[in-house]
Amino acid sequence: MFVGRTAELALLGAELRAADGGSARRVVVEGPEGIGKTALIHRLVAPGGVRVLAASGEESERELELGVVRQLLDEAAYLGAPTGAGQDPCAAGQAVCEAIDALQAQGPLVVLIDDAQWADGPSLRALSYVLRRTRAGRVLVLLACRDVAGPWLPEGLRRLLTGDDTLRITLDGLSAADLTGLIGLADPEPGGDETADGAAAGPAGSPVLGRAAARLRDHTLGNPLHARALLAALPVHALADPGTRLPAPGTYLRSFARRLHACAPAARGLVAACAVLGESSPLHVAAAVAGGVDEPLDALEEAVGAGLLRELPGRLVGFAEPLARAAAYDGLGAGVRARLHLAAARLAEETGTALRHRAAAAGGPDETLAEELAGFAAKAAQHGQWQEAAAHLDLAAGLTESAARRDELSTAVLEHVLVGGDVVRAAELAAVRNADPRPVRRYVLGRLALASGRFDEAAELLAQAWRHREPGFAADVAEQLAWLHLVNGDREAAASWAGLAIGQPIAGAVARPYDVLALGGAPGAGAPPDGLTAALAHLARGAPEQACAVLRRVVGAAAKAGLPHHRLLAAALLAVAEHRSARWDEAAARAEQALAEARALGQRWLLPCLEVACVAPLAARGEHERALAHAGAARATARRLRHAMGERQAELALALIGAEPAGPMDGPMDGLVDGPGDVFVPDPRPGRIEALVADGRLEEAERRLAAFGESGPAGPPGQAARLRLEGLLLAARNVPNEAEQRFARALALVEGVCPLEEARVLLDLGRLLRRTCRRRAAADRLGAARAIFQRLGARPLVDRCAQELEACGLEPPATVRLGLTPQELSTATLVAGGLTNRQIARELLISVKTVEYHLGKIYTKLGIGSRVALAAKLGDLTTVR
Repeated sequence: MFVGRTAELALLGAELRAADGGSARRVVVEGPEGIGKTALIHRLVAPGGVRVLAASGEESERELELGVVRQLLDEAAYLGAPTGAGQDPCAAGQAVCEAIDALQAQGPLVVLIDDAQWADGPSLRALSYVLRRTRAGRVLVLLACRDVAGPWLPEGLRRLLTGDDTLRITLDGLSAADLTGLIGLADPEPGGDETADGAAAGPAGSPVLGRAAARLRDHTLGNPLHARALLAALPVHALADPGTRLPAPGTYLRSFARRLHACAPAARGLVAACAVLGESSPLHVAAAVAGGVDEPLDALEEAVGAGLLRELPGRLVGFAEPLARAAAYDGLGAGVRARLHLAAARLAEETGTALRHRAAAAGGPDETLAEELAGFAAKAAQHGQWQEAAAHLDLAAGLTESAARRDELSTAVLEHVLVGGDVVRAAELAAVRNADPRPVRRYVLGRLALASGRFDEAAELLAQAWRHREPGFAADVAEQLAWLHLVNGDREAAASWAGLAIGQPIAGAVARPYDVLALGGAPGAGAPPDGLTAALAHLARGAPEQACAVLRRVVGAAAKAGLPHHRLLAAALLAVAEHRSARWDEAAARAEQALAEARALGQRWLLPCLEVACVAPLAARGEHERALAHAGAARATARRLRHAMGERQAELALALIGAEPAGPMDGPMDGLVDGPGDVFVPDPRPGRIEALVADGRLEEAERRLAAFGESGPAGPPGQAARLRLEGLLLAARNVPNEAEQRFARALALVEGVCPLEEARVLLDLGRLLRRTCRRRAAADRLGAARAIFQRLGARPLVDRCAQELEACGLEPPATVRLGLTPQELSTATLVAGGLTNRQIARELLISVKTVEYHLGKIYTKLGIGSRVALAAKLGDLTTVR
């Protein structure tokens, strides 16, 4: 049951090794109760090979003089060391020193004092004597305590333990990632129910497990003792459910109750009022709810001194830690709790807060209060507060006596949670039995099936819901059917359903049929001027900065409306626009953040498109493996879900990074790269045309270039790309003058306007000039291109420029030590970088057979026979470059 603490274990291991070498060491491990000090130390010594001389303090034995020292001496005697008796701290300390000397002579020794804060005073003074005299030898002294700043520590020993000769390790709570591992150790197969991810609730990396770990971290502050106690008491799905109030475990309750009962009645009343009011509240409100607190400042001072409450900025008061509030609330009787909630409701300034307090005070069904809660939920939903609305509807369902009304309210809870984006929790709610016969129930379950990636089920449920065409949700049903047809690859049907959604009365701010039209490449007459349609139009015109501006507003509007799925799609498109503006760091971070959030929410239907949005910026930065991993994950997920749109996007992403299967280039990918309507991946056709030119397939390249010219991107960057490709084709046909003219025209279009395309043109022009023996002019163009690529962070293109510059022979050659020609060095460097022969051919604009020829020459010159050996040979050279 040990997780985390990697850095701390490494520090302790280094100290132990130093001690084993004859240099005595001392370490203090400090942290609150249950934080894992003892477990960490035991983990250090568990492998064996070291003797341990251990003693521990005990709160009930603090008055037992020299009790801890006698434990050490008894343990030393058991280990075979001679021990003497000592009646005062100095004599006892000397006896411990002699025992240590005898034991460390036989091998490394760890002297451990655990729970030192409970050690008796004479033992602590004896320990000070020992530490001052243990300067050499194979000894590591480990002292574990709560806080070396506490008043329990004699001043002389404190100076020793806080000096430069002592390593202090302060343990904080475990991270959510560590707690995920702890959950797995406590219950290797927690849960087992199907989640929105289509997997059991327990496997590592599932949304349910991640959410449970996050809530456990927030509630216990990562304290392993209390986390393990809660894991033993609650199933994982309860830990993950934000609607489940987490209790304080028994490991915490005992200490809390002892501190609370030591306080005066006024302080206890203030703590009780704060427990009902929430995480923080104004002091005067807490005092009024408590009633009878004549001197609230005195009561607060006492509660703070006992470690129960803390003062917060703005004259607020709250609990010292989340577990304290849970313990205080759990300790209230039902009657006291109800009275305090009613008092809080009377003082509440917000309607929702007052309603929640009244619901908590209710002793049974209350139809009037239930309808008030439902009415407040409707208003909250109008402002995009879907999760808050769901919470109030859930309270209403618990207060109604009618089973039919309870089922209706539970359906509304499910819908609000789902619209609010939390597919994981929605799936859990949907698993609860509900006899609601209304068509809206089928719509909600169909929406859940779509978001979960169960498209066949979604189609059946949504079709059943559409037959009724009820005005309250008909537009939402049509919009969901439009999304369903879009992910299934039927853009025409998607546009038809989106049109039907637009023709229905749209209740609230849920349906977004224009987004379907935009992503489906259909015209969006009447679309919002700041919507996805406008942003994609800017991208099509080669105006990514304008697209970025629009998409930022779209992201903000979707966040305000509380619609995470639309916000995540807009964020992915914003990453696409940022990539086209050559802001690759921002684009990669944004796309991966959107992907991580979609996974956590269980929005499986978005995953393929969000995965591919990560590919282009990562590839541009030279992170080929990460880009390939995202593209591969997109294809695997899309195929598993039968997500036609996602599979197409994944294949385009793989084509973009040159990762399609080796072989003839007239395979099934040809049909995918001839259409421009795929917005999450940059058009891979320029790269394909470059590859065809490099392979010498000039007729096919010309046909594809003609098709690209008819449907490729508009604007100066798109025109420049077409001219640049024409120049490459002319250069391959040995028409250098016309090729140079094309490059010059392309450069005039993008110079100072689109730095990325400008640098690409300069690179290709520099290549042409070098191949026509104008090396000085070539070096000028290549140097300018390299400077732009370096500024943009385009590492692969920087390397390509460096290879071409080296081939010009005007920079100090890096080939002298290896005896390779510049072309051979370029080939060798790309081989060492992990590229295949076909990818190298595309990079260098040569044929695959030429790559194989160069590789054979390289192997002969270097006396090696494998790509691995070549990578090792180039290791030093690559580092220098």
